[in-house]
Amino acid sequence: MKRLTLRLMGPVELTGPSGVILTPRGMRARGALAILGSAKGMRVTRARLQDLLFSERDPEHGNASIRQLLREIRIALRDDRAALVTGPGWVGLDPEWVRIDLSAPPGVDGQTPEFAADLDIPDAEFEDWLREARLHAESHVVAVEEPARTHQLPNIVLIAPVSESPQARIITEMVLGDALGRVIDLLPVHILDEDPANSGPAILVHSSSDIIANTYYLVIKLVYRQSGAVLWAHRFSWPVAQSDPHMQQCSAQICLSAFRVIDAASSIDTTFQLSFGDIFSFSKNKLDRADLNLGKIDEKINPAVVLSLRAWIRSTLAFERLTDDPVRNIEEAKEFSRRAREISPLNATVVAVSSFLESYLYNTDTAKELARQAIALDHQNPIARLSYSRSLYDMGKFEEASNEARASLNHPFSNLNPANWHVEIALTMTKQRRFAEAVKHLEVASHHAPDHRPALRFLSALRYQLNDEQGAIQALRKLKKLEPDFTLDLMASDQYPVDSLRNAGLMKITKSGLI
Repeated sequence: MKRLTLRLMGPVELTGPSGVILTPRGMRARGALAILGSAKGMRVTRARLQDLLFSERDPEHGNASIRQLLREIRIALRDDRAALVTGPGWVGLDPEWVRIDLSAPPGVDGQTPEFAADLDIPDAEFEDWLREARLHAESHVVAVEEPARTHQLPNIVLIAPVSESPQARIITEMVLGDALGRVIDLLPVHILDEDPANSGPAILVHSSSDIIANTYYLVIKLVYRQSGAVLWAHRFSWPVAQSDPHMQQCSAQICLSAFRVIDAASSIDTTFQLSFGDIFSFSKNKLDRADLNLGKIDEKINPAVVLSLRAWIRSTLAFERLTDDPVRNIEEAKEFSRRAREISPLNATVVAVSSFLESYLYNTDTAKELARQAIALDHQNPIARLSYSRSLYDMGKFEEASNEARASLNHPFSNLNPANWHVEIALTMTKQRRFAEAVKHLEVASHHAPDHRPALRFLSALRYQLNDEQGAIQALRKLKKLEPDFTLDLMASDQYPVDSLRNAGLMKITKSGLI
């Protein structure tokens, strides 16, 4: 009957049938699950639970906190709340309902995860218990090889559009074709026209449309097949006579929603490990995780896109000082990009990533030509537009670069990674000595992506240039947290990636002694 699995190695995670996540959000609630899952017979007294999790509260308030904590667990369990059992003075998990998993597949770094790795509860009694539990788990852990996977993302299945109007059906097919075509230009997924029974996890795209009084109406639903959950639904409408601009906006919104739904599916099915956001982050852990999972994807699924995304990751790791061997990473990026262009020379994403790599390597003419090709292949592709804006910047056409970046920021696709667009605008503002405007865009970029290191480097330098020492110190401290070895002397060295600041004569901060 065991329906649920409680994993205790690594983050505490409670899952149900088909990998549905039932883990409560609260850290103390997860701590309670770890305590119950480690106890003999999966039962402990309420007093013991209270001593471990709320030892600093008086008995009355501690007991009330335990009641609230158990309620949180039951809510998270949803239809399986009967798995949490209670009796006179005790609480537990039903051993007939819950299976404890102490297996420990290695993490991204190849290391075995520790017991309850995500728990950090500020209670001395719990800290003592956790220390002993981790020592005990080390001698009882079941080390396992991570199973090989060949498909990390769900298929996207296009269900035949429902419409009584032939014209509406044609418009719908055009919109969905464009939207899903963009998805496969940016992520390694299969788009299927039918839903085979054994095709694996899938996102079903349902649509219905009609034309009434010269107005086109479209309803879209994205449904996770395994659970039947509707992960996104939206209603669009526009005058038939003005279809073209509305179709582009609608297509972009559907494409963006498909990315969000794929990420949302990862909270339902733990086999999905790839996040679009991770690929374009500035966090070593996220980039390594994305690269690892891209490397597991079946080579038959958009191989050129996979190779290009891995080239992007390698470039970021090298140029953001996130690797001990940047030369090797750049060589790998160049090889990935070369192979991708051999496989799919007319894919805008593939060509645009190559443009960025050439720009990083200061091959300005080659970068410009590739960016021009990418934008000609698909002027709405967000990576193509980003590479085109960067090529204009590299050519010294700062006003044109700024206009391109601003126009792209107003496009729905900018929501994929708005921080990059604000940084692009800030770069052009810096070249035009419009420092106050640049700072505003960099602040927005940092808000969207707190781990965006280039934004923090520019923020520190420009704030200091504008005599905002406190603001400069704040940016430097954030940068120091992301780069523990950061010093102002290092920033002043030739190997530190601030050529744009150096060329603009904005390196006074390195002599400031602020940190």
